[in-house]
Amino acid sequence: MNLQYILCNICGCNDTRLITIQNNYKVVCCKQCGLVYLNSRPDSAHLAYLYENYHLRNGKREYSWAYLMEKNYREASKLLSRKFPRKGKILDIGCGYGYFLERMNALGWETAGIDLSPKTISYATGKGLNVVESSVENISFPKSSFDAITAFYVMEHLPDPYSAVKKIYSLLKPGGIFILRVPHTTPIVRFLLLFHIKNNLYDTPYHLYDFSPKTITLLLKKAGFTAIRVEPGSPTLPNSFLEKMVSIVSGKISRMFFSISRGKILIPGTSKTTIAYKP
Repeated sequence: MNLQYILCNICGCNDTRLITIQNNYKVVCCKQCGLVYLNSRPDSAHLAYLYENYHLRNGKREYSWAYLMEKNYREASKLLSRKFPRKGKILDIGCGYGYFLERMNALGWETAGIDLSPKTISYATGKGLNVVESSVENISFPKSSFDAITAFYVMEHLPDPYSAVKKIYSLLKPGGIFILRVPHTTPIVRFLLLFHIKNNLYDTPYHLYDFSPKTITLLLKKAGFTAIRVEPGSPTLPNSFLEKMVSIVSGKISRMFFSISRGKILIPGTSKTTIAYKP
């Protein structure tokens, strides 16, 4: 396995500070813009190998993902139904087993999906879904093809998020919407480091980036997106009882503070949903 040293994906800066080392990988923070990322990291060939069985990690099966993401999918589908009462065409990046596409199909949308995992693509194809095995950069759809594009817990895995977001921008029609959800792990890691508590919350080397509300907004603005809004969103539902309770409670607290503050307070350390538009 070869390692790659990279510059900051947002500002191109080469000046970083070390946050921690997990699984022998350095996690650093850009001193210029604050982006947190893995440096150095596995090369593209090894990353592709890692993601072949990513959906089966930790004993997960097809139904596990449907349950895990149920609240996120329901929330996104309701938002899209409000924005596009006449339906439209949607692309789900990192579509996995296709559960979100099935939901949007049932609502009358024309759907398409991509994923790097041949196993999940085979499963989704077997259900009659329009999906292809592809990276974001290699998508073959024409420009301005979609009214909406979604990416649930995808951006943190991408080797080049900026190029991916530029591609997504080009695939959207004017007025189109991009909905994404990412973890925000760094505040929790830094808190635990104060007490010298070891952890693997960054999930290296699978997660290459950790986006804060500030850095995900910078990334999207750089690609041309406008009317960017970051909000807590609904929590995921892990199979583990303890993890599920932590997710639900932290999600409720985050949404409560966000609501009380009229959208001004985003609790650090919880996953966030970001909504952006192509003008």
